[in-house]
Amino acid sequence: MKWNSIQSKVLITLVACLIAGVGGILALMQYSFARNSEALALESVSSSQKLFAILEAREVSKMTAVSEALIMNPQVRDAFASKDRGRLLELTQPLYPKLKTEGITNWMFHTPEPDMKVFLRLHNPAKFGDHLNRFMDREAVRTHGIVSGNELARAGFAERILRPVYDSNNKITGYLELGEELGQFIHAMKGQTGNDYGLLLSKKFVDRQFWKDSSAVLHRRDDWDENPDFVIADKTTDTGQIIRFTGSLAALPEQGTVLERYRNGESVFVRGIFPIRDAAGNTVGAMFVVRDISAVYLAMRLTQNILMLVFVVSLLLGILLVLALLHRLVFKRLQHIIHVATRVVGGDFESEIKVSRDDEVGRLEQLFEQFRQVFVDLLLQFTEMQETK
Repeated sequence: MKWNSIQSKVLITLVACLIAGVGGILALMQYSFARNSEALALESVSSSQKLFAILEAREVSKMTAVSEALIMNPQVRDAFASKDRGRLLELTQPLYPKLKTEGITNWMFHTPEPDMKVFLRLHNPAKFGDHLNRFMDREAVRTHGIVSGNELARAGFAERILRPVYDSNNKITGYLELGEELGQFIHAMKGQTGNDYGLLLSKKFVDRQFWKDSSAVLHRRDDWDENPDFVIADKTTDTGQIIRFTGSLAALPEQGTVLERYRNGESVFVRGIFPIRDAAGNTVGAMFVVRDISAVYLAMRLTQNILMLVFVVSLLLGILLVLALLHRLVFKRLQHIIHVATRVVGGDFESEIKVSRDDEVGRLEQLFEQFRQVFVDLLLQFTEMQETK
């Protein structure tokens, strides 16, 4: 088969179509995989954000019920009203270990306004008397009702509730505060979803010295200088790869955002982040979400390979079928016309071109046969004329 023949050109064109088709299907599958990965990451961020809100609501409800039971205890209420710190500690300290097992790690009694000082810390009884001027403290004083929400202290981020305590004369004798560290939320979330999480705190709201001191007490690595804008409060994995963020926490959209898809060995992960706001509406931190999509990735790759194999085999069979049809319906019949024409030119006037089908090539065969007959008749007449001279 000559390279300048029509058959060769048709073959080259079909092979080019095969290559283009394979490239197109690969690009389409890659685009589809990227879109699916993006959708998985968005779903992970969205579902984690919803789960976080559910856990918050559940813990606030729990702490509200516990606080209600505490202030309904007349002995606790009277000891607080009389400002008998020793008696109040005696009554409440046995309860603290039980509450701690339920996740309530912060428990405080505050004096009423205007001084609003810590009267008793159950989680640190030796430390009291410090003045409070946080947003939730001001809101509790303003509303004289239950206030709840996230609040970032100097070195800790907790879900808190703050409520007034009344004496028997319906006079406010102070405030009761309960709180749960948000770090324990991410471990509960991992247990439910299997994803990994990392909790970031903005340095703007964290005291440097307190962070250093608490890191030493908690045997936590002091990572203050590793990132310019945030510190890592907690994470559900030992690897540092979960935390990779160079943007501004304050600029994060409310619904969160997807950061990237990346590989770690044979595993494939997607990473996202959403902001965490305190009771005052400030963006005081953020939560990373890392989801392992290796199983989905492998399933999509397997599907991609199967589809690619089916596509290539189908296209190859299609090319072979087209070539076979072209050879049978066109090229073979054209070759027969050329063969007969060559024999006629060579002096074999007996060879005939038979019309094989009633189609375009068949009409060409018919025309060539008519031309052959005219050519043979003219040639015979010319020969006879030459002989009679």
